[in-house]
Amino acid sequence: MRILIVTQYFWPENFRINELCEEFTNLEHDITVLTGYPNYPKGEIYKEFLKDKKKFNKYKGAKIIRVPVFPRKNNKLTLSLNYFSFLINSIFFGYFKLKRKKFDIVFTFQLSPVTVGITSAFFSKLNNCPNVLWILDLWPNTLVALNIIKKDWQINLLKILVNWIYSNCDVILAQSKSILKEIKKYPSVKNNTDYFPSWSDSDLFKEKSKLAPEIKNKKIFTFLFAGNIGEAQDFLSITKAVKILSKKNKYNFRIIIIGEGSKKIWLEKEIKKQELDKYFELINSYPISRMPSFFKHADALIISLLDREVFNMTIPGKIQFYLTSGIPIVGMISGEGAKVIKKAKGGLICNSGDHITFSKIMGKVINMDKKNLNQIGKNGKKYANQMFSKKYLIKNLEKLFINLVKVNTLTNKKKDS
Repeated sequence: MRILIVTQYFWPENFRINELCEEFTNLEHDITVLTGYPNYPKGEIYKEFLKDKKKFNKYKGAKIIRVPVFPRKNNKLTLSLNYFSFLINSIFFGYFKLKRKKFDIVFTFQLSPVTVGITSAFFSKLNNCPNVLWILDLWPNTLVALNIIKKDWQINLLKILVNWIYSNCDVILAQSKSILKEIKKYPSVKNNTDYFPSWSDSDLFKEKSKLAPEIKNKKIFTFLFAGNIGEAQDFLSITKAVKILSKKNKYNFRIIIIGEGSKKIWLEKEIKKQELDKYFELINSYPISRMPSFFKHADALIISLLDREVFNMTIPGKIQFYLTSGIPIVGMISGEGAKVIKKAKGGLICNSGDHITFSKIMGKVINMDKKNLNQIGKNGKKYANQMFSKKYLIKNLEKLFINLVKVNTLTNKKKDS
């Protein structure tokens, strides 16, 4: 199949779509990726990309078509310009760069913004081919949860746009069952939805890795957080929990935070303000391929999300990744994500925002017998390998694509005759 993947985010940025692209090229499909200049998560166009753009025109056998975008930076205005610039440029530049190429199917990786669906609808119509949208970030719900939009007219206007995008999809995939229910409320959505979760990264942890040299190897209980440091991750509650533990003077631990994001500078200031420097170590983001070496330092992995309806509907990809590492999870998380961890018996959790209970969980894990701690990690790994197998999920996605292409080919033949 000739597949066009539309995504605002792609390698060298770390997202699931990179792996999906690699798997489909391994299955000998012709993959073209339409994406923007890499600038996530720091908000600036990558310097190595600007030095030599040609080096970033191919990935694992897939061809990459890149269009200029306004860098995200760190405020709402520049983020809006980033979203808008990708929408306009992906259609304008994308049309001229792709007009000589035909596609059998268009697949869209939809994080924020939802407007990426306008681009995929355009190319789907242009190629007279099926359009599949994979929703990992539910709009306008996410914007409401983060207080980016508040007024009813703004919400209703976005719902009209979202309904139009959904109406131009042949199949809509959702990363959680709660998001699936929400999508079905839109009038344009019929019987064309399905559940498609993120997969675990079991392959990354199959090979033995050495301890990451970027982190000092200490005989101290180590919590680790890896990923985006943003508003949704609720680092305020994490610092509050650590503050409680610091006053008891009986817990010897550290928290290593790997990543970048809009709240990183705030977090650095808050740690100093609360005099918690001895408990935190913040380092920059690294490619996902390096994570096993960093995780070898960890006794437990931290996850947290704000208590918002839309976040309670999601299963953060971090959960599958954490589970498959075989390291126990500690978290403040509610809803779908909490259900997965509980079913897996892969960690100790409390409700989102409950920093008091979270501090107790941290204390309990620090004092837990190593044998019990290891068993929790093994439970999570077993569950992830059973329920979130990458090969199984991507094979099912391939079958879906093949069936859609077959139906579309037969429909077009009937029209022609």
